[in-house]
Amino acid sequence: MSTIEGLSWAFLSEAPEHRSLPVLEAHFRRTLESFGFDRYCCTRLSGLRVADTPTVVSRHGFEAWDRRYWTERYIEQDPCSRWIATNQTGFTWTDVRDAAPGAAETMWREARAEGLANAFVVQMPGPLSEKIVLRMTSPLAGFRGEHRPLLESVGVVFATLAVRLHEQAADRPGPGLLTQRETECLQWVGLGKTDWEIGAILDISPKTVNHHVESAKRKLDVATRLQAVTAAMSRGLIPPHPG
Repeated sequence: MSTIEGLSWAFLSEAPEHRSLPVLEAHFRRTLESFGFDRYCCTRLSGLRVADTPTVVSRHGFEAWDRRYWTERYIEQDPCSRWIATNQTGFTWTDVRDAAPGAAETMWREARAEGLANAFVVQMPGPLSEKIVLRMTSPLAGFRGEHRPLLESVGVVFATLAVRLHEQAADRPGPGLLTQRETECLQWVGLGKTDWEIGAILDISPKTVNHHVESAKRKLDVATRLQAVTAAMSRGLIPPHPG
């Protein structure tokens, strides 16, 4: 087994056990280095217009290029946008340049000047009907094709876990027994909202909503969601229903 294969399989088996985003990110960076990639950016993308600036989930070494990319409005000419809009599979910048020779030459030239000679892009549906896009870049133009399936697997696992941990990290301690997110979720549960509806309101996934509600149930020592809402109201942790 090669170094790339060994580090990749270690990441794929161990990453789901990581409980913090910084730990997951550090492990991912070590794995990426074995492929010759030194930077990455994982975003939740709701659209492909200048106004649709993505939500950054995790990023390393991409800050300067992202500022230039959005300031120069490269999204309007970037041929990668069409690939993201019309494909579900991974692709390299070389794939895009070969399919659209001569397009966005200024953008590609400036990317190379920033040390971004090539990239492998992984994409997948997000929990709120948006798209999760992970860009992994290398200072080298070449990329060995036999490694694409393995790198795509590593990227998909990282992006999936990063989104989940990013959502959970957004939670903050509340003034009482429950955290801020637990309180918010219980309030909406009390108003009859489903996990999907609450996720859309709070910009988190339905699975994360369920995580917060179940955590609140454990803290309140109750068995059902309705009991959790009632107990939280009786303790003054959430306001009573209006009317």
